[in-house]
Amino acid sequence: MNPARCCLGRVPQSQAIVTCFTPLQQHTHTRAAAVQPNAWHSSLPLQALGPCVISSRGRCSSGSGTGSSSRSSWSSSRPGRAVRPDLVCHASGSASNQPGSSTLLTIPTMLTLARVAAIPALIAAWFWQDPASSAWVTGLFLVASLTDWLDGYLARKMNASSAFGAFLDPVADKLMVATVLVLLSTQPLAAGPLAGNAWVMPVATLIIIGREITMSALREWAASMGPAAKAAVAVNAWGKWKTASQMAALTCLLFTRDGASSQLAVAAAAAGPPLLGIAAYLTAHSLAIYLAGLWKFMK
Repeated sequence: MNPARCCLGRVPQSQAIVTCFTPLQQHTHTRAAAVQPNAWHSSLPLQALGPCVISSRGRCSSGSGTGSSSRSSWSSSRPGRAVRPDLVCHASGSASNQPGSSTLLTIPTMLTLARVAAIPALIAAWFWQDPASSAWVTGLFLVASLTDWLDGYLARKMNASSAFGAFLDPVADKLMVATVLVLLSTQPLAAGPLAGNAWVMPVATLIIIGREITMSALREWAASMGPAAKAAVAVNAWGKWKTASQMAALTCLLFTRDGASSQLAVAAAAAGPPLLGIAAYLTAHSLAIYLAGLWKFMK
């Protein structure tokens, strides 16, 4: 076996993310470790071993031990440099620059929070007795829908994803969609081929909200059944198409809630109910796909 080395790059701070490598293992873990600023750097194409801790005195340990045993630790013969046959430690920079930063309020997360904060404003605009009410409601919902795409794009582009943001993003989407569905269910369709219909919106609302409640229960149950079951309910392309069709349908229906007085409004009124039907179908179909994937765990 080729001897391995502790590869520490120059870092501006005393904290760095360190990953341990070995040719024999395939699991990656990172931990903060105090490293010497003048340590030399090298790179080796090896695979990950596990947690690695490097102290300023040149001691490295793998696993959860303290580095006192001959199996789990070694000491450096010269500052910033050490050799162990089966271990390589690679400092990959400051902890604040790593994926999944612990920062709570990243820019994408603040956009998601703004989407949640827009819900009370949307409700107020709905009940505002003014000719511009429909325009305000539609504008707020459209901007909120666009931020749903924007926060995901920025999280990937800026490498600013966080656990809190990953939790909040789908919650914000569901709250916004459920709010608009309930509001639209309070009155018959005002325009389009189904003008005056009073049951289309309530039925679609029951399908969509019922699916989300069922999926929340399924994901909680799958998480308790282990990694394989949890993977079966991971977000897929059907869920993304479902969300996009819901946003498009609800935008059209909000725009024409007081009737259609322009060619654009007439087109939106005609497109709204079919898009809502597509959204309801995709919503139910995606649930069926998830249930099929989980069925083997229910037997």
